[in-house]
Amino acid sequence: MDRVELKPGEQLDLLSGFERFTQTMGKAVPILEAVGWKLDGAYMHCTGRLNTIVDMWLLEDYNQFERGMHALMTHPSFPEIRQVLGETVRNETLVFLQRLAYTR
Repeated sequence: MDRVELKPGEQLDLLSGFERFTQTMGKAVPILEAVGWKLDGAYMHCTGRLNTIVDMWLLEDYNQFERGMHALMTHPSFPEIRQVLGETVRNETLVFLQRLAYTR
């Protein structure tokens, strides 16, 4: 699970930080999925801590995480992706979860 807290609307661009973030993630997702990551869902908080997005990624193992990060950071679009994420993300928390037996 990747929990991202966006900076509040302090961007001077025509697009808000939220729009810039979601457009940029739209570019990053295919790069990560090309090496086996699967985005199970992307969610925005509607209550509680606003400006927060949770991405639920399905990975086979920790090695697949490393392969995805390598693919992203060596991709020609990474400098642009990195810049936008640096400008729009206030905080990111990465958590590895294990699905429990009672999950349907």
